[in-house]
Formats: sequence, structure tokens, C-alpha cells
Amino acid sequence: QVKKAVEALVAFSRRKAKGDALLLNECESVHLLVTVWKVPQVAKVIRIPLPHGIRPETADICLFTKDEPNLSAEQTENLYKKLLIQNGIRSISQIISYKTLKKEYKMFEAKRRLLNRFDLFLSDDRIRRLLPSHLGKHFYEKKKAPLSVNLKAKNLAKELEKHIQGTTLPVNSKGCCYTARIGHTGMKVDEILENILAAAKVIDNKLPKKWKNVKILHLKTLKSVALPIYTANISNLDE
Repeated sequence: QVKKAVEALVAFSRRKAKGDALLLNECESVHLLVTVWKVPQVAKVIRIPLPHGIRPETADICLFTKDEPNLSAEQTENLYKKLLIQNGIRSISQIISYKTLKKEYKMFEAKRRLLNRFDLFLSDDRIRRLLPSHLGKHFYEKKKAPLSVNLKAKNLAKELEKHIQGTTLPVNSKGCCYTARIGHTGMKVDEILENILAAAKVIDNKLPKKWKNVKILHLKTLKSVALPIYTANISNLDE
């Protein structure tokens, strides 16, 4: 059932792209929509590691780092650039120290440009709590809140890859439908399928009230209708 839905979405997206030559090389994101029976009381972000990366090779990724004592902002950024290269990490496009963020991205327009420039933001977990007040609500509204990473991890490449390759399902207490990016139409059908099954396992584990709380799962791209891939029995609903 899931495979049929993925095949239909990919075929639909490619058919639309053929009609518009400009879109031929553009990949559309594939999203998993999770509708729950009971809205959780506490908001949380569920991290979902995926077997296949969902970002094109050309994706731009920004890393915010803490300020190192006795170093200028530039020296701090160079220090972390070297650290990434030593660990064989070449997928990060830019490093911005906390000092630079406060100084150069104070104005709303600068923040907006920063938000639009990158596909993904990562943050040194030691400054995660300081970021919301500096970045502003737009980062969070656009679902681009920085994911915190441990830059002291023994295997740094694995730590970063886990976040770059994975996805998140933000769950809030305001509504019953949540969305996770699960792939793109440039991927193979089987890769998207494996990502969906991996995500379902995590949702079963991490969603408040677990799988019993899942009412419907849909798949969709930005321009397609939502295709249902799972509907729960009414008996799953507690009294």
C-alpha cells in the first residue's frame, strides 16, 4: 500500500515536471502527515534517523557554534572548520559563531536572508538555549529551528550525519496533524519506502501514547493531494 502511494506521488511529480522544463531538475519534498486521535498536552520534537539521506547533495547546511574563550569570532569559526575537515565532514556550508550571529544578524532583514539561504541549521548543544531569542520566531514557524548536535562527540562524523540524514516530527499541543519530511522525488521509490517504514517504527516508540494514538498517515508532496497509507481501526481509540 505504501509503495503504491510512493510510486503514484513520484510519477505525478515527474509528469508535472515534464510540463515545465524549468522544474525538470527540481526535486519535490515528500512529506509524511501524521494525524493523531488525542492531542498531546506537551509539545516535543521527535527525531527520526533515516536509512537514506533526504537532502540533495547540493543542500546548504549552517552550523552555529559556541564562542571559544580568548579567540575572535573568525578564529573560532576557523577552529571548527579545521575540526570538521579532520573528521572528513564536508557537507557543512558555513560555520557561524555565536558572537557573529549576535553582531551581524541583529536586524530582521539579515535574519530573513539567513533563514532563506540554508536548507538546514545545526547548533552546538552548548548554546542551544541561547538561540531562540536571537533567531526570532520565523525560524521556528518555518520549521527550520536548529537541531542541536554534540561537537564533543567521539565520532563527530556519525553524530552530524545522524542529524543531516534524519528528519524531525514536531508534535505540538495546538492541533492533531503533524508533518515530517521523509524524502524527495529524486530518490528511488524503495529508498522513500524504507524511510517511511523507519519513521513509522520511531513514531510507534516516541509519539505520546505510541502507535495507539495514530489515526491516519498520509503521504504528499507540496503540489499533490494527500494519499492515505494507513487508517487505524476505531477500536484503537481509548474510551
